[in-house]
Amino acid sequence: MNKALVTIRNYALSVLAPVLMIALLLLVSPETRSVSAVISLLRQGFAPAVLGWGVLFNMKVGNWDFSIGARFVLATILSGNLAMQMNLGIPGLVVITIVISLVLAIIVGLAYKFLRIPTLIASIGICLIFESLTRIIYGGAGTHITADYMLLGTSPYDLIAFVICFAIAALFYFKRKIGYNVRAVGSNPTVAQTNGINALNTKTMALIISGLFAGLYCVLSLSKSGVCSAVSGTLGSAATVFDAMMCVLIGMAICGKGNIILSIYSGALITQILKMGMMAIGLPTTYNKVVIAVFVVLFMVSSSKSGSLKSFTGKFHRKAKAC
Repeated sequence: MNKALVTIRNYALSVLAPVLMIALLLLVSPETRSVSAVISLLRQGFAPAVLGWGVLFNMKVGNWDFSIGARFVLATILSGNLAMQMNLGIPGLVVITIVISLVLAIIVGLAYKFLRIPTLIASIGICLIFESLTRIIYGGAGTHITADYMLLGTSPYDLIAFVICFAIAALFYFKRKIGYNVRAVGSNPTVAQTNGINALNTKTMALIISGLFAGLYCVLSLSKSGVCSAVSGTLGSAATVFDAMMCVLIGMAICGKGNIILSIYSGALITQILKMGMMAIGLPTTYNKVVIAVFVVLFMVSSSKSGSLKSFTGKFHRKAKAC
């Protein structure tokens, strides 16, 4: 009984936060007051959560990877067009998308490892190259797949794909050596190095692991929309990066002692609800990125200052006990 109560307490915030946000959305948006609309909303969090799991490995280990959005677009365009040209079918589309995404992630990882420059600089440089390639290949036309390739974007296949991705993320993060190394290096690189964990190799592997989840995100996203356009403008893919970061930051904020993988899905739901809420109250879509960016900054500040906040509040607790 006590174990059950502890489990409920650990997962309470991860579950309650999106539930309360959904209830708030139902109040401000009458058109969402139906079971089908709520189910559709829950499904909208699938793909962003998958990309968020890839970003989790990077953020946890201390990587700042701004190339993942450009990698997603480039991999989607390449795989979508190749699958259509070679008539690969859905299995072929899934395999070739993951392979291309992993190759692009390996390029970023090797650039970081051998150039020995911060991931922020390396990823932005490669991001600009990949964005340019999206405007060059296939004449900048992007990709468009036919309806028979979009099976994984329909119910219940999207749920099955999401559950499989969830299992893969949990397996890598909690049950494999790479997950332990990522958490160890993220907590204290010096101590991790002393215990035989190579921080450089771990950060490189985190970049490559993110490529796996970026590939899975490509599959889910393309199966849902059927199209992917070339990146317009410099760092036009940054919105995808910030959306994924917000999922992770919200997930970390509401996780507590629960499961971070589940919490990131909750973070993805909250992000989608915020976007729908802004549309419901009539806020122009041009302001969405601004609002999302503000939330990302706030959560980044709260995350980086969490130690200071704990010590600050601890002083008041000690004073209260003394009184």
